[in-house]
Amino acid sequence: MLRHRLAGLLAGALLISVAGALPAHAESERTSYINGWILHKESNRWYDSNSDSAWTGVYFEGCSTDADFSYAGLHLYKDVSWNPDVFKGSRTNYCGWVDWNDPDDAGQYYFALKSLANGEALWVNQVRIGW
Repeated sequence: MLRHRLAGLLAGALLISVAGALPAHAESERTSYINGWILHKESNRWYDSNSDSAWTGVYFEGCSTDADFSYAGLHLYKDVSWNPDVFKGSRTNYCGWVDWNDPDDAGQYYFALKSLANGEALWVNQVRIGW
């Protein structure tokens, strides 16, 4: 009987330690693409309920411009009705992953193209937004 109790306690402790070591999962994500964006173009909005501490990030794959793609400057905003949107920071995307940490604020979010090196329009085969 004592052996079964010890085995159960050890299994429970192991389960707790493994579960605690797993990374936190993002609240949600969306996949899309960019087709000929020019400066100041905005992404679709998504709702972050801030129910976790996951970072908000944007991943680009397959980037090109009408010249030679180097990077895209992105700004993250919280959409605020009837008031100026809240600027949450800027990041430079070299056709990979960028993140803005945890916005720590529930609401509608979007990113905007604020700069583009080498070109006037941007195409991205896959855009993945995680929050």
